[in-house]
Amino acid sequence: MLGVPILERFQVQSVWELLKGRERLMRDENSEVESPLPGSARLSVVFPAAVAGFLYVAMLEYSLPLYISALRESNPQVYEHVTWEMVMKFQIIPFAVAPILAGVLARRYGERRVWCFALLGKVIIPPILALHPHANLLSLLAMWQGLTTALIWTSGLSLSQMVSPSRKGRANATMLMALGLGSLIGPIVGRYLLHRAELNELILSGGWLEALKLMFNLARPITAPVLQNFNEIFLVLTITTFVSSIAIGLWAQHAGRFSADQAVTGWGHVVGDLGRLVTNRRFWAIVICLCILGAPCIHASNQYLPRRADVLGLKKGSSDTGWIWLNLLKTIMWLPGGAAVGMLAGRRASGRAAVTIACVFAVATVACGYSRTSAELFAAVIAFEFLRQFMRWLFTGYLSEHMPSDLRSTAIGLSVTFAGLSSTIYAWWADWLWKTGNVPADFRYDTPFLAAAILGVIGALLLAVYDRFDPIRERQSPAPVAT
Repeated sequence: MLGVPILERFQVQSVWELLKGRERLMRDENSEVESPLPGSARLSVVFPAAVAGFLYVAMLEYSLPLYISALRESNPQVYEHVTWEMVMKFQIIPFAVAPILAGVLARRYGERRVWCFALLGKVIIPPILALHPHANLLSLLAMWQGLTTALIWTSGLSLSQMVSPSRKGRANATMLMALGLGSLIGPIVGRYLLHRAELNELILSGGWLEALKLMFNLARPITAPVLQNFNEIFLVLTITTFVSSIAIGLWAQHAGRFSADQAVTGWGHVVGDLGRLVTNRRFWAIVICLCILGAPCIHASNQYLPRRADVLGLKKGSSDTGWIWLNLLKTIMWLPGGAAVGMLAGRRASGRAAVTIACVFAVATVACGYSRTSAELFAAVIAFEFLRQFMRWLFTGYLSEHMPSDLRSTAIGLSVTFAGLSSTIYAWWADWLWKTGNVPADFRYDTPFLAAAILGVIGALLLAVYDRFDPIRERQSPAPVAT
């Protein structure tokens, strides 16, 4: 009888066979049930809540370019200057300050509380979008979206590190695969809700094959989405985000204080942690080389991939002519990418590993910019999005492995802050340099990708030089010989 619930738990977690053998997985599961570490993350709650949170981001990322086009078509005078690039510029601004704020607040009040209240903050965005706000309010909403996302990303990844050392790989994979799964579901749900009337009509008339073709863009919809079609998307986002915030706030963490953390007696303790961190040479080497110089590669895709899709005919105004496939491909690759990170995380990987990842990621960035056909762009996105998971891990989990455990949330917050600051500078500079009015009509938006990749390669080379003279992974002292 005891074997039945254990078998059921194993079936639910069967994805982790990618990371560990069957016997070790079941042994770890049993030990966690019998004696969880005080204050450790409850991954069975973190995973579904993270999936819902990332579904929010993915559904917005899929639908907002189409929503903005619908706004411009409905009222050109008011929304003529509203573009996806403008939204991304304002959304990235809070990343210059919010992650360190999240890290400090998490150190003072706990990651779980910060994550919960950040999710609650996101709840107000979809209802406002449903009211078709003025262009100026859209900019403010974009900044609020960036602020809450930064708080969630920093606190969530810091919370996922609060496990025993033997489970670090699984914990990192949990967050990154939740990101992949939520982001995979998001565009599918978004597309269904946008074309629900047409899809339901096909299904009710027995045209299942035609409905599937329409769902996955193998057949074109009869009508383009209008503003009213987006309201159901905003309703789903509001409900799922609210439920996720409650789950994280109540059940995401076991009772007690995590054993690797020192008790925080006040803000003076937090300031002391910051002082210890800013005097750590290894911290600055990773932050400067990977976060500051590597982050523009990620943001180049965030900001200019929709433009590349326009150039190659995957998106035309508010009509999706292949945009869903590009979004699905991106998010599908986050699943194996997250699993692969789980194999490397928790092993205190060397500086050479980080250098290799950064260099290959820069090559994939160039490939996204210089793809000349849809097939080439899809192939480049496969490599880019797989490696994006490793870059996310370098900014957070990799860094925390080479820092004192009690500086975990502060280090992650400060590193993501510098990555956000770098992305903000790149976003505004790139938009000024390559905005639509300054480029030829046949401009293919490939140069922004090249500029970001060059910065990424420079960062990787600098880290290689630093690692040569002061290794990122400290050498272990040899054990004394028994006499």
